Amino acid sequence: MMSTLTVHCPTDFETIVNMEFQTADVLTSQRDRVRRHASLLRAAVLEGINECEVLLLVEDTKSVKKLRSRIIATGNDRVLLERGLSIPVHCIRQVEFLS
Repeated sequence: MMSTLTVHCPTDFETIVNMEFQTADVLTSQRDRVRRHASLLRAAVLEGINECEVLLLVEDTKSVKKLRSRIIATGNDRVLLERGLSIPVHCIRQVEFLS
């Protein structure tokens, strides 16, 4: 089973900061990319309303990791997470909403 990283745990935070991301998008179809962008926008809006956490499936050059965080803001290229951490949009495979 894949462990879940959180931005609040100091060792997880360090792991996230040191991740090396590919330059290519992890999603191959335009449809999946549009769906991801819509999910990121939804997460950012829900964050503004009730501090909604999501589970991101993130891929770097070495592995795929689960990352639990709130999405503060999203743009075309990067996503701003808690604690001022930002990651590239193109490394996110999936956005899962936690109830």
